Amino acid sequence: MRLASRGARRGRRTATATAVLVTAAAVLLGGCGGGSGGASGGAGTPHGPGATVSAPASPGAAPNGGTEAPGSAADAPKVPDAQLTPPGGGHFSAVQKSYLSGRVPKGTDPAAVLEGGQEICDRLARTARTDKDAAASAVVTGDISMAGAAPAVAALCPAQQPVIDAAAHGFADGGFTVAAKAVPGTSVAPGVYRAPHPSPSCTWRVTGASGAVLSSGRSTGTNGATAQLTVTAAARGVTSSGCYAWLASGGTR
Repeated sequence: MRLASRGARRGRRTATATAVLVTAAAVLLGGCGGGSGGASGGAGTPHGPGATVSAPASPGAAPNGGTEAPGSAADAPKVPDAQLTPPGGGHFSAVQKSYLSGRVPKGTDPAAVLEGGQEICDRLARTARTDKDAAASAVVTGDISMAGAAPAVAALCPAQQPVIDAAAHGFADGGFTVAAKAVPGTSVAPGVYRAPHPSPSCTWRVTGASGAVLSSGRSTGTNGATAQLTVTAAARGVTSSGCYAWLASGGTR
């Protein structure tokens, strides 16, 4: 009987460890979404410095621009703040708890959700140390989802807020309408934009009423060159391909 009891305990420990690992993997995958394109086109393939292709967001993750924690569903019941404790006992810090508050689905290890947020911060910091434009571009295209990055930065790594601010005013390759106030993934506001890491095949076009072309251009293909376009108040549409991401002029510099 004692041997059977020990075997049962070992089985339960193994099952628990497996569940935690699976949860952590799901959270980390959910923190970095796939590319997001415009209203009539997909995002270009990331190729800027520090940009890497991430796994698709996990099912139930908030869409780009949302506020849900990586890997959590917006309508899932959450763990009450009073019950947010590490699985091995102890307490989370005030900063960690502020990030986890209202973000941990019931039945999920809060440490795994916290790890997902910290991984996003680490990735943004590593990329921004080399090239802040590349970090912002990765968020613009959804390679690092805004849904995961914005709350992680606000709570866990506020030093990266300039990257989030730059990304919030940018747009990826695709087709967009022009509006006084930009709507991520749908419309672009008038202004001057630059593509800091365009491919040699980068092309863009700004159109006005009835589809008349107001301006167009292409990348020079020179290493280190940037592309630039101006969206005037008279513009009605913007399209680009091979340019990866556009940031408002002056963005992260």
